[in-house]
Amino acid sequence: MGYLSMNIGIIGLPFVGKTTLFQLFSGVSGQTAAGSETRVVKVKDPRVDTLSRIYQPKKTTYATIQFTDTPGLDPKAGAKERNRIFGILQGVDALLWVIGNFEGSEKTPREQAEDIKSEIIIRDLEIVENGIDRLKHAKYKLEKPEEELLDFLERLHHPLDQTLLPGAEYREEAEKRKAVGGLNLCSIKPSILLLNSDEASFAIETPEIKRIREDCAQNRLGWLELSGKFEMELNDFTPEERADLLTSIGLNETGIERLVREVYEHIGLISFFTVGDEEVRAWTVREKTGAKDAAGKIHTDFERGFIRAEVMRFEDLAREGQEKKLKELGLVKVVGKDHIVEDGDILYIRFNI
Repeated sequence: MGYLSMNIGIIGLPFVGKTTLFQLFSGVSGQTAAGSETRVVKVKDPRVDTLSRIYQPKKTTYATIQFTDTPGLDPKAGAKERNRIFGILQGVDALLWVIGNFEGSEKTPREQAEDIKSEIIIRDLEIVENGIDRLKHAKYKLEKPEEELLDFLERLHHPLDQTLLPGAEYREEAEKRKAVGGLNLCSIKPSILLLNSDEASFAIETPEIKRIREDCAQNRLGWLELSGKFEMELNDFTPEERADLLTSIGLNETGIERLVREVYEHIGLISFFTVGDEEVRAWTVREKTGAKDAAGKIHTDFERGFIRAEVMRFEDLAREGQEKKLKELGLVKVVGKDHIVEDGDILYIRFNI
């Protein structure tokens, strides 16, 4: 089974720098079934480098994040074009709202954010209302899962009807029930607002930007600002020159590195590792993932036939340098399927099918 990366869908109005941003993703290109472009980006992690030095494997594989682009979301466009955009976003795990912050822009950053929010809410409200209507007028007695779905949709309708993005508690309930998996509601996907500023506007906290940051906090959106044009120019310099330029503006990471970190922190992602002579590899899962579910990320057979997992901590192995030493010190744990995988765990999966 091929491992699927976390998939982030990019949404924004026309002419906000989405194309420039997408060009910064220097990963493997591809296309979705709907024809949109994708990029798979490596997640830089010095822990992977350390583990590779210890094991000297034939192959080293970093965790990845997939970004999926969409056409510009024009509020004046017809339903067909909007449906195409949201059709592309159906399969993504989270959304990246790209907002342009340029001198002379037709719309202010806050107006752009409101347009995106409105388009998402209007679409999801229609889906929720159709679902409620279908269940309420069903010509048969609803089964318990359908009754629970109806209750969930009615509760979800309230914030949407008030033009509010539903809180994370709805997302957690949806994931727990798997009730809305077929509805593909963008309003409950984790979302990050990326402010793409020109160099004249970058890092300037105007009243407009302050209000957007407050809106993000209220709507539980992640927040990041970068300058796509500046980031493109950075690519023309050596790594040493790039580091000096970033330091000169008070940064120690590129915009893409900061974006990846924000994705991990806002969505609640962690990395665990598998190691050996053949391959050292980083894997990405959500926080609070159990060992059995994490095993399934590696291969479905590992989850199906899961017996137990042996767990080491990265920092212990990095300090001692050998698995043998960790075993002598009692630093290798044997855990069951309900063990919650933590960031930095190194797993050996024992299974039988």
